[in-house]
Amino acid sequence: MDFRRTVFVKSAPSVREAPGERRKEVLLLGRSNVGKSSLLNALTGQELAYRSKKAGKTMFLNYFLVDGSFYLVDSPGYGYTSYGSREDDSFSEMMEGYFESDRKGMALLLVDGRRGIREEERDLLSLFEEEKMVSAVIYTKADTLRQQDLYRLRKEALELGESDVLYSYKDRRSVPEIRGYIARRLGDVG
Repeated sequence: MDFRRTVFVKSAPSVREAPGERRKEVLLLGRSNVGKSSLLNALTGQELAYRSKKAGKTMFLNYFLVDGSFYLVDSPGYGYTSYGSREDDSFSEMMEGYFESDRKGMALLLVDGRRGIREEERDLLSLFEEEKMVSAVIYTKADTLRQQDLYRLRKEALELGESDVLYSYKDRRSVPEIRGYIARRLGDVG
């Protein structure tokens, strides 16, 4: 699987407007400005997803086809955005539609390692479990943390029942590990 062979396919305001050709999907979820688009760009080795220091720039489900095999789906963030709380309502509706659809596959929940798992992330982890989705927690900004903090974060995720915990570093040393995780676990996606 060659993540560098990735192309943008479509932006969809809801799952109803998703690409017609069905493939397995890997959904990137997380708070606004946690690094979803940055991780997608790192995984693909291309600047495909728009990144911004300003929260709330990704507003639709953005579908990227990886190696003609599966979609990486960059989702809008939840929580604070520069556009205000109306975006939270839009995010909730969009995600409810996604999880009620038959398109759901694997979910990668990105969590800012400096903050840890909060109520919204707990709710999403419960949803993944209910939906029997393959999922992993990816702690971003791991390069800003001490080893003891990384250990505490891993323990936090394991206590919540999440067995797959990965870290994302700005220097991209985690990219091969995350690519490998996706490649291994895609076979478990229905």
